Amino acid sequence: MAVGDSVSVTSSVPALNGVFTVASAGSATAFTYSVPTAAAVASAGGTVSHLAVPIDGHVDPRLIMDVGVMNANQPAPMMAIDEDDEFFLTLTNVGMVMRPDLFEQHTVHFHGYPNASSFYDGVPDASVAVSIGGSFTYYYMAPDAGTYFWHCHISPPEHLQMGMVGQLYVRPRQNRVLANGTTTLASSLIAQQLDPRTRCGTDVLCSTPLPPSDNGVTHQNNKSGAPTYYAYNDGDGSTAYDVEYPVQIHGFDPNFHFVGMTFNPESFTDMKDKYFLLNGRSYPDTVSPGTMTTQSTDGTLHASQPVPTIINIPAGGRALLRISDLDVTEYQTLASLGIPMKVIGLNARLLRDLAGNNTAYNTNSITLAGGESIDVILDASGFTAGQKFFLYTPNLDHLSNDAENFGGLMTEVHICASVDPISKACGS
Repeated sequence: MAVGDSVSVTSSVPALNGVFTVASAGSATAFTYSVPTAAAVASAGGTVSHLAVPIDGHVDPRLIMDVGVMNANQPAPMMAIDEDDEFFLTLTNVGMVMRPDLFEQHTVHFHGYPNASSFYDGVPDASVAVSIGGSFTYYYMAPDAGTYFWHCHISPPEHLQMGMVGQLYVRPRQNRVLANGTTTLASSLIAQQLDPRTRCGTDVLCSTPLPPSDNGVTHQNNKSGAPTYYAYNDGDGSTAYDVEYPVQIHGFDPNFHFVGMTFNPESFTDMKDKYFLLNGRSYPDTVSPGTMTTQSTDGTLHASQPVPTIINIPAGGRALLRISDLDVTEYQTLASLGIPMKVIGLNARLLRDLAGNNTAYNTNSITLAGGESIDVILDASGFTAGQKFFLYTPNLDHLSNDAENFGGLMTEVHICASVDPISKACGS
């Protein structure tokens, strides 16, 4: 379809977050949105095209506004990779339609990643920063399992507050040990020590020290019947879980955002969060399934904040919470009522000393500063399907949505008869 063509076509293009429908290209009602996505704007002759231009030469701006502006989420897209993966990430800085006066660069900083060179580190003083209209591809070889996160390292207090943060974690090699009933986890970990990238030796920063002895544990199936997953290469099965939930903590200062949108300089010293978020939502929205939508004045529903934080655990099973805190103004605490918490990792490091002694500990609350991550197991042994518990902050001033009480950092933990490990939905 060429520019200037008059084409009447109706098509629905499935996309990750919904359907983008185009009807009668070139008419006043050419673009109809259900859930805004990055889907194509027209289809002709089986070929998808982005050149659906009205005959008067004016392009409808709603695609850019809805997809490029209104479709922003906090946190940003999550990245989950396997140990040994070669990971390529291209960052493109397209600027902002709302702020054409800005000329800020952006980067991606893989927080906690042990870069061999600062070139891909994302810290602008020692690496590459991306200017408006530019792109840069980062490269990582993922050698260490654990819970990390990523963020922009240009003016971090501002860019973290504005949502340029995301979840990132690395799954261990131990997940790939054969579930044959004979190969022990300890023997597989010993074999991994032949790899110089992850060999511990006498390195005090070793991420996976060997256990004191082979306890004979092999790779078994979990509650869903699939091979068990692990948080780390533990060699003894101590970090096994049935389902995992990435949980990222944020703070949100509406005044800081308003000032930034009105072409005024933001004052970092006056930053004060009034909304406290789990995966970009405050309670009770943390337990609402699926993607949230906001209705605009013309009745259009705009999708945003696609990640709920409801935690479903199979009865007798274990859930891994990969918790990270990207709040730039406050320390944050999460407490569990009823279900014990076992802390197994901190800042992408298994809690084990070089002698092989596990230093994991049981608690009912954890506290994080901005820039920290923690791995917590919720153990539902002895609990029955239908029970409900809460994961919440005991900081009472963080249990509100600005002036509205009964919100903030809180979500629900449901004990289910079974849990689908992919969709995380409860089963009967």
